[in-house]
Amino acid sequence: MSLRIARGTFNPEKGRFHFYVAFKPTLDPTAEQRGVEASFPIDVAVSVTETGELADLAFALPKLCSTNKDSLMFLQRTDSASVIEERVFVTVPGLNGDSVFEASASLELDGAGRIIGVEIN
Repeated sequence: MSLRIARGTFNPEKGRFHFYVAFKPTLDPTAEQRGVEASFPIDVAVSVTETGELADLAFALPKLCSTNKDSLMFLQRTDSASVIEERVFVTVPGLNGDSVFEASASLELDGAGRIIGVEIN
């Protein structure tokens, strides 16, 4: 299954873009309502290209998600995502990052407790 990414407009006050990375195949990353039942604050390391496209990201899973194998269902089906112990590594095929940043994000879960996406602020 392929990765779906939406990039918002540039926020000059914060000096960054807003990204949404969708792991659930039927999820529209640009939709206002995504069926989120729970979310967890996380820190992510993101790598972006010189044009501001997201090239890869990495984050640690919250304890609740790392102990529940069902929560990883969509991640495990994503071709460019890897889960190693309690860390998630996601690469965007064909892109190479020029700069690495740390950012705050929300890990979003659906009603069944499956990770459906990450909203990077």
